[in-house]
Amino acid sequence: MKELADYKQEILRKTELLREKVAERLADEAKSGFSGAIVDELILKGGQTSPRYAQVDVSVDNRGSVTVVVASGEDAVWVEFGAGVYHNGSPGSSPHPHGAELGMTIGGFGKGNGKKEVWGFYENGELKLSRGTPARMPMALAITAVCNDIQSIAKEVFG
Repeated sequence: MKELADYKQEILRKTELLREKVAERLADEAKSGFSGAIVDELILKGGQTSPRYAQVDVSVDNRGSVTVVVASGEDAVWVEFGAGVYHNGSPGSSPHPHGAELGMTIGGFGKGNGKKEVWGFYENGELKLSRGTPARMPMALAITAVCNDIQSIAKEVFG
């Protein structure tokens, strides 16, 4: 009976290790995808553009028997799902594989400005013109990468 109890504990320990390794890999992949992402392509006088880079933090949050990988920061949603038709296709569509089902369609947020190729907003009293940002989908791509490698990750843990 002791051997069975020891085996059970070993399986539980390795299952926890697998969960940790998967979460770490997801976080690393997502961080890489968010790194250097442009959240706004601002149009300057004379037609030149100036990128505004996304500020996104990716973390792993252990919640009991569940581990969650979280992308936080107001720019995360724009980098994941994109903004504006200039980079992402027609209004109401989504380049993201889960965008439509999650209600994240192009031009579907706020005042619907993303339906236009260029829109403006005021920042510190100055008019800024934007073409939005392409959907980079770092979280979705991280999940795909980890799913493609899950067998090798499990083999590393369980032998």
